Amino acid sequence: MIKKFITIVALAATTFMSANAQILYRITSDKQQKPSYIIGTFHLEDGSYLDQIPGARAAIDEVEQVYGEIDINTMTNPDSMAIMQSHLMIENDKTIKDILTPEQFDKLDKYVESIVGTKFSNPLLFQQMGKMKPAALDQALEIVKVLKMKQGQFDQNNIIDNYIQNVAKEKGKKTNGLETLAFQTNLIFDRPIAEMVEELMCTIDNNEFEDKQMQMLIDAYHAQDAEKLMDITLMKMGNRCDVTDEYMDNLLFNRNKNWVKVIPSIIKERPTLFAVGAGHLGGEKGVVNLLRKVGYKVEGVK
Repeated sequence: MIKKFITIVALAATTFMSANAQILYRITSDKQQKPSYIIGTFHLEDGSYLDQIPGARAAIDEVEQVYGEIDINTMTNPDSMAIMQSHLMIENDKTIKDILTPEQFDKLDKYVESIVGTKFSNPLLFQQMGKMKPAALDQALEIVKVLKMKQGQFDQNNIIDNYIQNVAKEKGKKTNGLETLAFQTNLIFDRPIAEMVEELMCTIDNNEFEDKQMQMLIDAYHAQDAEKLMDITLMKMGNRCDVTDEYMDNLLFNRNKNWVKVIPSIIKERPTLFAVGAGHLGGEKGVVNLLRKVGYKVEGVK
């Protein structure tokens, strides 16, 4: 999951679905004989949650193909795995200790100990994770925290994005991706090291906030409210760790615009279910609104 920075806010009753809460939408137009659909996923939720989304399995049955952000078929072949692994690691035989100041490494050492019970400088742990880029390490630690938060009730090998595509394949339907693995890998990990170090330090310096943030995102997703997720994402903490407009454009909004450029040709070919991160759906610049602007009728499925 790409990291989102949001402020701590009180979300009253987010664990209950409001009348307007929505995570699955039907896409229709006068040019289409059959509807297509778009469903919001949460990259730290496993496939078992699909049954909590009204109409989700029926939508998979109804369409002829499923598009994720990435086609999972491309993620499991050896070449792709090797390429991704290379992007996760710091280059030139350096370790993360070489790119952090002593003060920064000390912060990281204590932060990791608070999560896994062992300091990062522990030789066994450092051998496993010491060469990871800051963004990769940040994400790995985030997954560990979510596993603890969910008390083990999260199967990271069966995330909902992958599960939806696997269900489709079992039913003999095509699967594909709106983006390539290379594109997403470059977006997340092929950035200046200094930028990734700063983000890692922001996570550590705002640890309490990060925990509350993640729980709010989980609650908002379980409320199946894409608009609330976007509202949370766009709110700011008021410190150096707030994301810039440029960051949000690269992370979400430019990708949304690119997807909406290709979605018409995809659904013209055959009825399709698009399964993308729920943070891409809501708001003025979200995929739902952008599809409406280009003439599609996009309605929530209850």
